[in-house]
Amino acid sequence: MLSTRLLYIIAVVAAGTVGSLLVMQLWGARSLVWTTPATASLQTKLGWNTLSGRPPVLVGHRGEKAFMPEHSRASYWQAALEGADYIEPDLALTRDGHLVVNHNEWLGENTNVADIPSLSHLRTNKTWLDNGRSISVTNEWFIKDMTLAQIKQLRIRQDPEFAWRPQHFNDMFSVLTFEEYLQLVRNLTIDVGRPFGVIPELKSPKFYNDGRSYSRYFEDRAILTLSHYEWANVSVEVNRSAHADLKLQPLRALPGGVTLGPAAWQSFDLDTAEYLSAHTSNVPVVALVETLPWAFTPGGLDKLAKFAAIVSPWKDFFVAGAENVLRSINVTWDSEEIESLGGFIPPYKFAAEAHSRNLSISPYTFYDSHQPMAYLCQKDASLGAFCPTDKQAEFFYFFSLGVDYMFVENIVEARLLQEKYANRVGD
Repeated sequence: MLSTRLLYIIAVVAAGTVGSLLVMQLWGARSLVWTTPATASLQTKLGWNTLSGRPPVLVGHRGEKAFMPEHSRASYWQAALEGADYIEPDLALTRDGHLVVNHNEWLGENTNVADIPSLSHLRTNKTWLDNGRSISVTNEWFIKDMTLAQIKQLRIRQDPEFAWRPQHFNDMFSVLTFEEYLQLVRNLTIDVGRPFGVIPELKSPKFYNDGRSYSRYFEDRAILTLSHYEWANVSVEVNRSAHADLKLQPLRALPGGVTLGPAAWQSFDLDTAEYLSAHTSNVPVVALVETLPWAFTPGGLDKLAKFAAIVSPWKDFFVAGAENVLRSINVTWDSEEIESLGGFIPPYKFAAEAHSRNLSISPYTFYDSHQPMAYLCQKDASLGAFCPTDKQAEFFYFFSLGVDYMFVENIVEARLLQEKYANRVGD
């Protein structure tokens, strides 16, 4: 395991000049308190359009993947040192029942699995349903086919599609378990001197539950793990007997005066989201709704408000609007159903409609400046009354809408834009 000092040095090197100065300043201060007297005054006098009246919460998307291999120990460390409010893991389930952290259900794109001859026999094709949509992936190594011991042989790499990201740290870090992630965030809370939120996403629950002893195996495994590490209270009992083999490490006691940050669940599978909400009442649920047309109607928001605390659409729903985005990803809808639910909400009104139902909004993903922003209007100007031309225009537009959370990459850049907007509002 890399030492705390080495991980700090890695984070400084990766962040570049501006980021390094900010990281060193924060490290020296030991406490990452982002509200300066000036911004606190602005917040008090002018407020933000968020549900809480506070600046948007910044979620480190897969840690800090703009600089580090995603979901690696160093990615999470850098996200903390750059001042993320939440640090995001994606959860998957191995053949032998271990929760591990990885975005895709497969491993070929972001690890060295293809270089390990002893694992070549596990390369295969799979097709499954995800929220009613058929997903087919060929010539890949799937987490659900592999044991934890096999996965621990792998090392994480930057996705080669994004050549501008630093490649210096490829093959340095192993795939983490969910338990190792939670241990890491607890330790960061102590070492950095501030709490960090945890926001696990359960990836493809039906895919991982297929072949298990019961249909909520994946969800209950995650609930029991999060509960053990003191982020979740089990409000409705789960099937503990099916998880007698779940051996979690003894807790490291938190020093006096140290408290954990908040927690939230995420899922695109709304059956899973409702289940998590019902069984861990102190952990709010993020409903990921990119492929659900009804979710972008007044009646749809009413339905979501019954179990979710946060609604999370792809960011272009706030620019191009629901109809244009859904068409672009080949999602169809029943016009009569949509009309009966109140029709599609205009993109500039969606946040306010959600807030009126006590729902927070969390668009994703706000990329590093080196990466295209990926709005439809950048290819067809007619798809959006407003089309961001640069990172500042993009962020200022979403700040003005009152979004409550933002999944971001390059957290330093996002935080600086947040501060710049706060000062602009006061001019």
